[in-house]
Amino acid sequence: MPGRPRPPHGDDGDSRPSPRPRPVRHVAEGQETAGEFLQAGRVRSEPADRSGATPATRPEDAELNRVMEVYEQLGNEPPAFNIARNDEAFSDPSEERPGAHTLDRHGPDIPLRGDPSVKTVEGRIYGHAEWDHAANWSLRWTDHTTMNREVNNYVRENWEQIRSNLALQGSHSGAFNAGHRVGEGFFNNGMFGAGPREAQYTAASMVRVSINLVPGSDPPQPFVVTAFPAGDVPFGLL
Repeated sequence: MPGRPRPPHGDDGDSRPSPRPRPVRHVAEGQETAGEFLQAGRVRSEPADRSGATPATRPEDAELNRVMEVYEQLGNEPPAFNIARNDEAFSDPSEERPGAHTLDRHGPDIPLRGDPSVKTVEGRIYGHAEWDHAANWSLRWTDHTTMNREVNNYVRENWEQIRSNLALQGSHSGAFNAGHRVGEGFFNNGMFGAGPREAQYTAASMVRVSINLVPGSDPPQPFVVTAFPAGDVPFGLL
């Protein structure tokens, strides 16, 4: 019997924007309000007293000023990503950031099935070949054009949210339904103790995207850590 639609596997990390600006006691509380505070001209400092002296800036005020500077530098115009160039530039991880890995794990050129000694989408379910461990999900993009188009559509349509998250946290994660097939792959039909590990074919219209700032970049530079088709948890496995 069909069940209710399940969310894409993993947490999407997105949250709903606040409907209006509100006071921020800690930077973490301002997660959804960076743009609103900037546009409203809110200044994070105490008013001058009757003598005209302004109290010293508090540490949280200095941090919010830094956040607003990053927000302004990111600009109103969303960046356009080419995933191949993005991955080539930022694939090497560092102590401060993960490496970009969309093509390495979800690229459309990875064979769907094949010899277990060759890296394939199906082989990731079992940890075959170059995969360093078995996974419960393994999906690839249908093609490079779809991959770049969907990622850039998402960035363009959600730039205000992404920009605020990057300014406040240095990272953004989100998920969306493209409304059509964007990828294919496999899930482990034996996940959650349902049975032995078994690759089951699936197609996907959901997408997960993770974007970070390059640590220490000035001006701040966003890059795509990963963007991939995401399967729905099959009914009955939860």
